[in-house]
Amino acid sequence: MENLMINGHEYTIGRLNALDQLHVSRKIAPIAPTIMPIISEIAKGDLDETLKAIEAGDDAEIAELEPLTEALMPLMEAFANMPEDDVNYITYKCLSVVKRNGAVVCRGQSIMFDDMEMGQILPLIIAVIRANLGNFIQGLRMKASSIKAAQA
Repeated sequence: MENLMINGHEYTIGRLNALDQLHVSRKIAPIAPTIMPIISEIAKGDLDETLKAIEAGDDAEIAELEPLTEALMPLMEAFANMPEDDVNYITYKCLSVVKRNGAVVCRGQSIMFDDMEMGQILPLIIAVIRANLGNFIQGLRMKASSIKAAQA
């Protein structure tokens, strides 16, 4: 399990069950190439430290996050182009395995904390995807690259 501190709240990233992993991976398959850069950027450093730098608004620290910012743009565009039902499914499933200060963040299709904003929700979704599907997505990407190289 991974713990993150966002806006003074401790979040714990849990595990999706195998069936939910299958369905979330199926929903994000069209945007998997778009997700990988952000997962890679976050994997380079501590997500918690990245979020602290963004919250602090320190221009020098934010300048160091340029690759992360660039990686986020295609992700946001990919989400914008997905059907709303798919985005909702991914959001609710991912947040269902997150706890905030020990309490479940999402039950069914209800986010349990009224003060949560997109600035907290998106990093949590990314953290859940990375923790639960990151190795799988990376493996698919490497396999596709090796097949392409063999065909060339």
